[in-house]
Amino acid sequence: MAATVAATAVGLGLATGTGALAGPLATTFGVGTGTASVVFAATLATMLALGAVTGPLAERHGARPLVALAAILVPGGLLVLAAAPGLPVAAAGFVLGVGGGAGCLFVPLQAAVGVAFERHRGPALVVATAGAGLATVIAPPATVALVALFGLRGAAVVLAAVAAAVLGACLPAAPAGGTGSGSPAAPEPGLRAVLADRGFRRLGLGAVGLSAAMFVPFVHLAPFAALRGIDLATGAALVAAAGAASLAARLAVVPAVARWGAFAVFRAGAVTMTLSLGLWAPAHSVAALAGFALVFGGAHGTFVGLTGATAAELFGVVGFGRRLGVLHLAAAAGGLVGPGTAGLVAEASASPAAGVAVAAVFGVGGCTALWGCRTGSAAQRPGHLLLHGQEHLAR
Repeated sequence: MAATVAATAVGLGLATGTGALAGPLATTFGVGTGTASVVFAATLATMLALGAVTGPLAERHGARPLVALAAILVPGGLLVLAAAPGLPVAAAGFVLGVGGGAGCLFVPLQAAVGVAFERHRGPALVVATAGAGLATVIAPPATVALVALFGLRGAAVVLAAVAAAVLGACLPAAPAGGTGSGSPAAPEPGLRAVLADRGFRRLGLGAVGLSAAMFVPFVHLAPFAALRGIDLATGAALVAAAGAASLAARLAVVPAVARWGAFAVFRAGAVTMTLSLGLWAPAHSVAALAGFALVFGGAHGTFVGLTGATAAELFGVVGFGRRLGVLHLAAAAGGLVGPGTAGLVAEASASPAAGVAVAAVFGVGGCTALWGCRTGSAAQRPGHLLLHGQEHLAR
């Protein structure tokens, strides 16, 4: 559990919490902030899309080889950014190195936690996502401070050293054996069987829209605040405040999950996150933006923190790594489309509010897809019922 939190804090922090670097990246390589935001959107998409591959690999071979690969890719990508002569090389290094390395961490380690905990699986999966919340608390102010001290290239070198040290320390704790939960009575479902489930498809579509919406603030809150006369360090602090609220919410919702179930609380978080975007567009002062950041962050933590627990509740842990990987692939599509589209629309219209509107549209679409998610779900199938009965007897 500790290795999962620490490793994902580093990997996801660099992949999702460095939106404040869009300005320095644009300045260093002489491009617009909209173009720079596409680099971070592509990094998010790469991280999430790889879950569809690394989840099944972890079920077969264990998480340790993937964590070892991440310990090479993440620092390597940052060093390429530090030495790159132009944006194409820098973007390739950051997207493939940081995005690819982070993609080797989250799903494999989450799948290992999901299989390891027979009792209290839902709360365990929520706590295991704390690294993602911790990432957005630490990464934005840390990266801004490092850029102020060493410049973009020097900051990348320092971050590479930190990533190598933390991921190397986490390596021995990562499970070396496969985490598959299949059995002759309940075999691991293939990708076609997973996608044939109508309930799971609706969950995946919801993940696309809601991910497109939720990544916009993490990438654009600091740059949009700068357009309203707020300095970059304060903007990064706002992103960190959203991350702190997200981290607190992941832990605070555990009693609600025990009472009402993961899916009900998950949907409430999705709706609240979408509605919170209405607080962002009219916010011009630091206080108003801070209020938005706290509300959005709490809803974000509820939604993201319960994704794995919701999948386990609705569809069981047979093939959990594959399903979690597919959900991350769906989130990758949202991560690729959302921040990039919002940044380009805001730049073209010279209006941050237009970018916020893009996020709101995606969020509404995602919430709509979630309703009816149970229909035809695997939770009604004999294999899931058998596994549920075995867990009940174990308790």
